[in-house]
Formats: sequence, structure tokens, C-alpha cells
Amino acid sequence: MNRFSMFKLFIYPLHFCLIFSALQAQKTVVIFSINDPHGRINNFSKIKTIIDAERSVRDEVFFVSGGDLFSGNPIVDYHPNKGYPMIDLLNRTGLDISVIGNHEFDYGQSALNERITQANFPFICDNVYNATGALSQVSGYQTIQRGNVKISFIGVVETGSSTGLFPLTHPKKIEGLTFSEGLNSFPDYQNIKSQENADVVIALTHYGKHKDEDILENYDFVDLVIGGHSNHEYGTAHSNGYMVMSGAYLNKLSKTTLTIENQQITGFTFEMIDLNDSNLVEDNEIKSIIEEYNNKPEFFTVIGSSGAEHTKNETACFYTDALRTISNADIVIQNMGGIRDILYQGDITPFSIYSLDPFGNGFDTFEMTVSQLRTFFDNYSSSFTISTDLFIGRDVQNTLQFYSNNTKLEDNHVLKFSLNDYISNVYADYFPSPFYTYSLTTADYIIEYLENVQSGEVNYEGCLRREYTLSVNEVNKIYSFEVSYETRGSLLKIDADYKYFKTNIFDISGRLMSFSENKKIISIESLPDGIYFLKILVNDLNAPYDLQHKKVIKY
Repeated sequence: MNRFSMFKLFIYPLHFCLIFSALQAQKTVVIFSINDPHGRINNFSKIKTIIDAERSVRDEVFFVSGGDLFSGNPIVDYHPNKGYPMIDLLNRTGLDISVIGNHEFDYGQSALNERITQANFPFICDNVYNATGALSQVSGYQTIQRGNVKISFIGVVETGSSTGLFPLTHPKKIEGLTFSEGLNSFPDYQNIKSQENADVVIALTHYGKHKDEDILENYDFVDLVIGGHSNHEYGTAHSNGYMVMSGAYLNKLSKTTLTIENQQITGFTFEMIDLNDSNLVEDNEIKSIIEEYNNKPEFFTVIGSSGAEHTKNETACFYTDALRTISNADIVIQNMGGIRDILYQGDITPFSIYSLDPFGNGFDTFEMTVSQLRTFFDNYSSSFTISTDLFIGRDVQNTLQFYSNNTKLEDNHVLKFSLNDYISNVYADYFPSPFYTYSLTTADYIIEYLENVQSGEVNYEGCLRREYTLSVNEVNKIYSFEVSYETRGSLLKIDADYKYFKTNIFDISGRLMSFSENKKIISIESLPDGIYFLKILVNDLNAPYDLQHKKVIKY
């Protein structure tokens, strides 16, 4: 053999080894993810077949959850072991890990501890403290290996309450617990990839889109954020890494495929799978279990009828009117975040009501002075729907005033104010002790109203009593509207291209003289001659009311 031939014998094996080494360094992993299912269970039979099919061809397959497993489906929420059907079905479909969401606390800490114990997968959450039971054993992170891929997951939950100190759940359900800002958890994990010898670091959060962006922009050791809470749908590159979120209510399943080389993501593909696609194959065993869970005829007894498919705003009008009838209060409000479904056209059942009001909130009546109510509304920062026969609005000095039959109520005038005990506990500093505490939940009283009070079809088409501007802490963007008017003798004509608006007329001292809703021609015959301020508040269904100040001169 000549020297050239010998050289070839040595070079080819070396070349082969280099190729083989490169193939070893490159890894592919598939991550299926859900978030915010809120008790929806019907699509688990499809998830099972999708994940099983992928796991039959590769070992490197993960299934993860971005939290809020509970609250929203009466079948799950009113199970004898609250929330258990979700845990059972997640166990059967092979969930690997879940972050704790704010609504995991809705059943109380005892129930959550039981569900954590029953889960075949770990929960993670770094920014909760002082827990007892199984919750105290929840780690801030978990490293999981599937096949030849190892992933470290870091979990945090939002703290979006009005004080920024705890998650959006009933304060009574988290008594004794403390929480920190989730973003502040991440410095402790700066070296987690090397410490755990992980291929990828994933922030598995219940934090919301914008907070997830903050993670990537501030901590470049995080490769991917799989999030929940804000119910967005995306799978995209952003800043230092990638972001994924899968909507809500188990309508979608995200499939994220990563190519990894030397502990870095070098390839990212994303697919959003529509779980409501009737062509998807169902697992028969899981389907049978779901049908058994759903076999609860007591939830589907007809207790009323809806004459239309109502919007969320229209549903809230019905909701607050029903509770005002039950309580005989002067004012009832409901936070719009607490309305989780709508009234659909046709039969109304207990399932309908528990779906739109799933949180099991209590109901209280307070006796409060106008001054106390003004303080509360001035500090309440969320949108709400209101039911009242009073007129409540701001005078020209921007002071909230309460009127009955066009007469301004004095600051010491006492009114009955009824609302769910979630609001009164979140804003406890603004409330006295309840005048009366009802024994049932708000949902139970809505059901009682439909069974015993409501006659005929429920129909609130066109109703819009959603308020933003009672609060001086305006958190919504103010929109500008062009509204013109003219006076013709004893009539005021409003030229507005909007279906919903309010018209208020004040005298120059700020006293309310007249108010109306959605009227384009208003009689001002009863007004004495003089100069008045006209305030027109307009709503286009997507924007808050906008205040227009104009002078009206009546001769």
C-alpha cells in the first residue's frame, strides 16, 4: 500500500466521526402546551391522541400547562372534589408540569393542596410564600428529562390585584399567603442551565403577554416563555428568545418544535392546533370518561329562557338587575371580569348561570353614605356594570354626585349598596361591616331569581350600563367623539352617530337639571332661561364614555 492510500484510510474515518459528532449535538424536541382551560374538559380526548401519536415516534415530547386549570365549568367546579376532573384528565393525557395560576386558589388552599397531591405531575411557582400542606412543597423550578433532552422550567404567577400584592383571586382564599413580583424571581436562576446541565431554560408562567416580554428583555438566559393569563394566541420570536401562548378554554393546543445545538435553540417552528376541529380523532377511553363526568342532569334543568344571544354587556345588565331585585338595594354593581360567559338564545339552565358566574362569590348589602360611596368609586379602577334608579355622574368640578328624581343627595344620605364579596374584600378599606350578608352565592341567587321572580323571556338587547368614568383612576384610553347639537325653541337636538350615549344638562353652579339616555331630541321646556352646561357621554361599545363640555343658552 502506497503512502497516498494509507492517508485515505485515516482521513475517511475521521470525517465520519466529525459528521457523527455533529448529529449527536443537534437535538429536536416537541413541546405541547395549553393555558387557561378554566375547567373545560371536552377536548382532552383529542389531546390524548395527538400527544400519543407524537410520543410513538420520538421520546423528546413534553406536555405543559400555563395555569388556570380551574373555574369556569360547573362540571369541574361543583364536583364533590372541586377541580378533580381536570387533574384526572391531565394525569391520563400525560401532563409533565404546570405552573400555578391565580384561579388555582379559587377553591381555597385546602382543595388546592388535595389537587396537588392527586396530580401525577409537579406544579411550580417561585413567588408564593408561607404556604402549608402540599403547596408548601411546590418548587420554584423543575428540571425534566425526556429522551436525550433536559429542560429546566421556572414558574411564576401574576400579582395583578389592585394593590399589586397578590393574584387575582378572592382574598379570603389566600389568607396567610404572601406573593412577590414574578419578574424578581429570575435573578436567582441566572446559572440554572449549567447547574442543571439543561438543554433549554423555559419560563412557564401565568403572568400575561407583556410580563412575559419583560422576562425575555431582562433575562437572556431564558430561551422560551410559555405563558398564560392574558389568553393570547401566538408562537413567535421576541427579543432574546421565543414566546408561546395558546388562547383559553381548551380550544387550542400549541405544538412548538425546537432544534437545539450546544444548549442553544437554533430552530423554532410553531403550530396552533384547533381542538374544535371535528376531523380530529378522539381517544375512546378518555371520551367515555368525559361523558361520565358530564352526565349531571341537575345542571341542565330548564329554569328560564333567553330571547336573544346576549353580549357580555347585555348579560351583565340582566345579572345586576336580578341581584338588585333580590337585594332591594339602591345600587348593585358587578365587575366585568366576573362575567365569564353570556346568556345564549334559548333555554337557561343552572349550567348557564354557573358558567357565567363561576367563582362562588358571596353577596353582601352595605349601608353607606354618599360620601363613602364617592370615595369607593373614586378609587375603584376596574370596569363594571351598574343597576340603579339613581343618576350618578360628575359635576363641572368633577365631583361625583348622586341624584334621585333630579334632586342631589347630600353627602350624609345613606344608600343601600349590594355587590359580590370579592370586590368588597379587595377594596376592604372603603367598606364598613356588611349591613346584611346573604347565605348563598351570587350565582345561586341568579338561579333563584329565574325560578321564582322572572316571568317571560329574558331580553336585554341593546342594554349597555358598563361604566369606566365613575373612577378618577382612569386606566382606559380616552377616545374623542364629534357630537353636535342645536336648540330649537324648547327642544334640544343631538346629532350623534352612536347608538348609546348619555346627555346631562347642568346649570352654571353644577346642579344637574336634566339627564337622558340614547335620546336625540330632548325637551328643555322646563328649564328656566339661562346658560347651561351640556355633557354628552358617548360609547361605541369598545371605548369608554368620553365627556364633552358645551354651553347651551336657552332664551
